[in-house]
Amino acid sequence: MSCKKSVQGYLSSQIRYTDSPIQIQSGFVVQTNPVNSDGSSAPVTYELLDIRNATTHKHADSLYMNQDRYIFVSLFNANVDTTVALLNTHRKLISAPCFDFNSHTGAFTFYNTTANVPLGTYEFDIKATNQNGSKIYKNIGTFTISQGLPYVLQTGGSAWFTDNTTDNGDTGNPVVDIQQLSTTGTQAILKLVDKHGVAFDPLKGEIIARGDRSNFETYAKFHPLVASDTSLTCNFEVTPFPFQPDPTYGYLIYYRIPSQFVKYDAGVTPTPAQIYSANPRFAFQLLAQGTYLITVHVPYVTRVP
Repeated sequence: MSCKKSVQGYLSSQIRYTDSPIQIQSGFVVQTNPVNSDGSSAPVTYELLDIRNATTHKHADSLYMNQDRYIFVSLFNANVDTTVALLNTHRKLISAPCFDFNSHTGAFTFYNTTANVPLGTYEFDIKATNQNGSKIYKNIGTFTISQGLPYVLQTGGSAWFTDNTTDNGDTGNPVVDIQQLSTTGTQAILKLVDKHGVAFDPLKGEIIARGDRSNFETYAKFHPLVASDTSLTCNFEVTPFPFQPDPTYGYLIYYRIPSQFVKYDAGVTPTPAQIYSANPRFAFQLLAQGTYLITVHVPYVTRVP
């Protein structure tokens, strides 16, 4: 009987990315699925050979460009590590491309620095190697970097309260507009405005906390709020912001605008007297780094300077 030497391992020609085309939201951390080895004999190692613009088929220089970003080197506890000094013991600033490629799984990790590369679709090639040898897989998959909303808005509300009493009435949900002014930094600028878009002045006491309820400062773990005559600004350092909910109030932010600074529209309050404070509450999460302007439109009121 004749015999032949058995093949050392098996390396499939059908290795593939089952989630291709892979969807990446610009500015977010995204972990892709591992490659499907189609029964290839383990261990298989993978090498990323090239990423190209899928339209021009030219090497994607922007994806390989080094950019500054933080990586965590140890476990971060938001309830304990509440100063920048403590936060920095858990993270390190590096300069690296906006992605990593895992040679053991073939998976990508995309980082928030994708916010600084062109949107569009990219194609890529890999090489797989095991005891059987190596194979090159040209155009094995694509991924698309697209722009999505870098924030989430949640339901809020507002109410009038009669001075020195608990009498109150609902005035509906304030309109909250969020603009990402840039993809750099970690700044949140909060403005409360009347129905005409005129900002209330924190420096003059026109915006005050509501007892022990959560406010913007509740979530500003690492830096004190900076007040101007139109806004409150927070450097939030890490995303998402707020990083975690308040145990009692979730992500809600409560403020009171004292009655001497507001005039309600006719018919909203029981009387036309200027004895009713405005009490907006609102909630949001910023999901990607950047500089944001959050404008809260307090309903049915006009600012009284």
